[in-house]
Parts: sequence; structure tokens; C-alpha cells
Amino acid sequence: MKLTKAQIIFVIKLLVMVLVFGFVGDKLLDAWHKAGSKPVDIDWRYIPLIPLSFIGIMVTNSLTWLWLARRMGDRSPKIPLLAAYTFSQAGKYAPGKVFLVLMRIDRTHRAGMARELCVLSTLLENAMYTLSGALVGAIALLVDARDHPLYLVLVGVAIAALLTAFHPKIFFFMINTALKSMKRGPIPPGRRFRFRHMLSAVGMFMPVWFFGGVALWASVHSIHTISWRAYPDLVGAFALSVSLGMFSLLPGGLGVREAIQALFLTPIVGSPELIVVAVALPRVGQILIEMTLAGIGGIVNARMTRKKPEASQPSAPIDSAMQ
Repeated sequence: MKLTKAQIIFVIKLLVMVLVFGFVGDKLLDAWHKAGSKPVDIDWRYIPLIPLSFIGIMVTNSLTWLWLARRMGDRSPKIPLLAAYTFSQAGKYAPGKVFLVLMRIDRTHRAGMARELCVLSTLLENAMYTLSGALVGAIALLVDARDHPLYLVLVGVAIAALLTAFHPKIFFFMINTALKSMKRGPIPPGRRFRFRHMLSAVGMFMPVWFFGGVALWASVHSIHTISWRAYPDLVGAFALSVSLGMFSLLPGGLGVREAIQALFLTPIVGSPELIVVAVALPRVGQILIEMTLAGIGGIVNARMTRKKPEASQPSAPIDSAMQ
């Protein structure tokens, strides 16, 4: 029996989802074993802050992405689009990072969004997300390097470069260069943002880093006493780890994020065993929340974009048909 094109596409999607969930499950078990194999006492009273923080991150990111899509002219229904966004987050844990875009294109197109616009809005979101996190992380480094003149100058130059990259002409030059490498046309001038729109997008991403700082603080405080005075450093550590993780070849920035966070936590925690647990707990919480919301988003999007069968037209009477 030959498979139809729709059946082949369905089988491919099913295999991709099995691979994604299998990969994520393996990393989840690995992170949990790292946390559980160490003789560390965990104060579970602070652990609920971790998943709550990542829920806040998901909500912030999805609303910001929707705002970017609206600025580019999309007028598709909001709820199916937000559900498609959460569903597609499962794709970032598949090797190659391309499945996130493919999953988002498929589900947003069901809701009425043009495929090209989905690609552009996703590219803008990732670019602004990365620059925003790098800027917050660089500011944290600037504070830490205030007693080291050479580091202070280097970090200051990095911050100036990041601020320059936010200028619309430079930002969209980089975006259009990336699109050209993908063999896609540039973003037309009518869809490009002005500087105030760029600042608005940066401001909308800021809660992400604050939520991430809370998750990291809760993780550290559950195994080691830490003051809220260290919270700004943890915000910077989380933001910088996420931005650098975007350039990682590993799915979801696995390993890169944890390494950056460990560098920041070493002076605070000290013990290598505690650092392993402190960086593993947020990753476990992140994967649990993202995969749970991905499942919910997939169900919501599927139900709200399901095509209703067309009502059959009543057949005309024979007499009238013969006339």
C-alpha cells in the first residue's frame, strides 16, 4: 500500500517528535542523576520558584514574539499563535535547532500566519533576545570589573558595540545578511522597526532575565545560604549564559549555559558539588516546564485550527434539475 503525501509528512512529524522527546528525556534523566548522585541536602521549599520563573519566561517570550509579528503586519488569531509558539519550543532540543522553526511554521500557518512572516518574526525575536541578554550580562560584568581597569575598558567597549548593534540600520543590515545566507530576500523597508520599536522590544525582554535570576537564586539558595544582594549578579549570569548558549551547536545551549553559570557561581558557592547541583536544577525545571507547555500548546493549537468538514449541499430536486 502506497502512502499519500499527507501520510508521509505525518510520519516524518511523528518521528521528529519521538526523537525530540527521547533526546529531552535523556538529558532530563542525566541532569537529575547529576543532582541526585551528590551528597547534597536540598531545601525543597525554594524549588517551586524555579518552574514558576520559567513559566514567566515562556509567557514573556511568547508575548514579545507576538508583538514583533503584529508590528510586521500579522493579524492572525492570538491564542492559536501563542499555542504554536509554546509548542515549537520543544524543537530547540532537537539537534540542529532547525526543528523549532519548522514546527512553528507548520502550526502558525494553520492559524493563518504567512510562512515567510513566521520566519522573519522568529529571526527578529532570536536576534533581539540574544542582544538583550548580552547587554544585561555585559552590564553585570561591568559592575564586577569596576576594580580592574583593563577589564573595565574591554567590557565598556563590548557594551558600546551592543548598543550600536541596536541601531535599526546596523541591526537590519545584520538581519538581511543572515537572510541572504539563507537564500531569502531582505526585510522590506516598510517592515523594519524604528529605534523606539527596538527599545520597546528590548524592554519587553527584560522580565526574562529577572525571572531567570529568580530561578538561579532559588536553585542556589536551596543548597547554600545566599543573600538577595547577589541577585543582580545572578540576573547577569543567567542573561549572559542564555545569549552565549544561542551560539552553541548543542540543542538548547546544553552545557554552555551551565558552564557560564558555574563561572559566576564559583565565588559565591565554592564547592564543585554544590555548583553542579545549582546549575542542574534550573535546567531540569526549564525542560519540565517547556515540554509541558509544548504539549499543552500543541493540543490547543490543533483543536483551534482544526478544519471543520464542509456541510454537504442538499441535492436539487430531480424535476428542477431537468428543467
